[in-house]
Amino acid sequence: MRKLNKITMLLVLPLVLLSCGPSISVTSMWKAPDIESVSDNKFLVMARTDDMVSRQRFEDEIATQLRAEGIDAVESYKSLPSLRLNVEMSEAETSQQIEKFSNGGFDGMVLTVVKDVKSEMTTSESGGYVTGGGAYGGYGYGGFNNYYGNNYSPYGMGGTYVPRTQRTYTSDIYNLETVVYDLSKSGESQLVAVVSIKITDPASATQVAEPYAKKVIDQFKKSKKK
Repeated sequence: MRKLNKITMLLVLPLVLLSCGPSISVTSMWKAPDIESVSDNKFLVMARTDDMVSRQRFEDEIATQLRAEGIDAVESYKSLPSLRLNVEMSEAETSQQIEKFSNGGFDGMVLTVVKDVKSEMTTSESGGYVTGGGAYGGYGYGGFNNYYGNNYSPYGMGGTYVPRTQRTYTSDIYNLETVVYDLSKSGESQLVAVVSIKITDPASATQVAEPYAKKVIDQFKKSKKK
């Protein structure tokens, strides 16, 4: 019986540990019908945050996975190291920055922003069992100039009965959004994709950057197969 209990604990423990990690889920996704036409664009990958480590991690992961798909992508912190992304800008300042992007040969933008951060009280229940047996264009996205200048983020980015238990805890919920623009077009037609993702209880950017990037890229892979 003791050996059986040990085996049961070895089976249950990984599940408990996994449940303590961050949860990353896609809440919505939209793409333009002609999204495949931007595959030849040169993309500048940007993560809007004051924290340089977080910015580098997210940009590295997204750009790396785009390049793995054969898409030319460059991290903004490498190409434009002095660029400050997490600042509120006037229309003139926005235009000046976009001109710099174009002069650098970029005709595509992949921008990740933190939309909001909130805390929620959650009650989880475990045990009580025996083991062993829409179109985004209408929501104010507009062209890249409009989104980049106005979407300012203020965040620094077997045989053993298991007793039933309850646990109440506070979760930090981060809602992130990655938008893709084709600067070779004009106005609202520049927007080619939007992916919104919810991250619950991230310990660090290092922990969630890779799975976040994979979620983003996977959405385009799935869409491409349809």
